[in-house]
Amino acid sequence: MNIATFFLLSTLVLRSGQHIDIDGPWHEDHGRIIFRTVEGTLYSVPKDEVDLDTTRAMSVPPLVTAPSSDRVKLKVSEEEKKRLIAELEKNHSGLPSRERTVGVEMVPEAPRPNTDEEWNWRNRARDYEERIRQARENRELLITRTEALRSHISGLLSLGYKPSQFTYDSSQLQYMIEAIPNADLDLTRAERAYAQFRDDARRMDVPPGWLR
Repeated sequence: MNIATFFLLSTLVLRSGQHIDIDGPWHEDHGRIIFRTVEGTLYSVPKDEVDLDTTRAMSVPPLVTAPSSDRVKLKVSEEEKKRLIAELEKNHSGLPSRERTVGVEMVPEAPRPNTDEEWNWRNRARDYEERIRQARENRELLITRTEALRSHISGLLSLGYKPSQFTYDSSQLQYMIEAIPNADLDLTRAERAYAQFRDDARRMDVPPGWLR
């Protein structure tokens, strides 16, 4: 099991003899002991560097106020008392508190997600995607109508109609043919703007998930 049971302690004892005052519980995760100092900073230290037996022996269970007649006395053998006293004398090295964190690695806390900023990037990305989608649809619709009108004019010619008899259709076909390059340009510009937007987001270290 990677994550051990939490322990409520007030002091973490290293094998080097250093004592670290901690706030709240500590736990084991992937071979490291994770804890928070009384200053509120989150740290981790390799499990092998922690004297777990002494640390657990120094743990103090929560006290419950009760009448003196109902108080429960903890029974500790003389041999256990001698062992604890010996451990405490050996580990109290008298090092200043600033030297107690030698070899301890700080664990960076995950930043809190900024929901407003995230949705701002999401909405902007969707706006660029919608512009590309509309430009592509307009181009495809223009090409479809052009092909349909060409087919219609070919049918009229095959039936013996003269060009002068369907000048409106011919002018419409010419208009659509001339509009296709502009539709291509609109699509290219929309795709280029979206690519620039994503590149700007990458330079600003925006998480890729925010652009979906």
